[in-house]
Amino acid sequence: MVVTDSKSDETVITLSPNRSATWQHTKIVICVMVAVVMIIAIAWSFVGAWVVLPFAGLEVGLFALLMYKVSKFTHSKQVISIYPQKVVIEWGRKTVEKRDEFNRHDLYVYYYEADEGWHLPRISLSQAKHKLEIGNFLNLEDRQQLKADLEHAGLMVCRNKWWQS
Repeated sequence: MVVTDSKSDETVITLSPNRSATWQHTKIVICVMVAVVMIIAIAWSFVGAWVVLPFAGLEVGLFALLMYKVSKFTHSKQVISIYPQKVVIEWGRKTVEKRDEFNRHDLYVYYYEADEGWHLPRISLSQAKHKLEIGNFLNLEDRQQLKADLEHAGLMVCRNKWWQS
């Protein structure tokens, strides 16, 4: 998801992954999965296949862990603040975990489109010796929106396929 807020001399672009479920919805899915798997495993253990129980517990535990990790990832975000003299990129989950700063005068946006049509384009902010990929969790429409917003904010956009429209 791309959210742009423009003021007179400042543009703030907030990037976040598309989130189809909240943490509450994820916990409900985990509980339903635990209930179904454990009912089946207990039923099999009553007919003598008790060896199923540890594997069912392992399956449920791994499923819960992966659902937690995915849900945690969907709450990450990148904030790109474009000022007249500099561009600041901050990203993290609840607080700023990493911060990068570029001088705006020699900064350009590199929009790399792959030769195969099924690869998503990559967007990076680049200077002479420093390159930073942004929005790598966005879908195609959001990446195109990010490119347009960065261009509208006054940053120069360079494409590897400049001859195509």
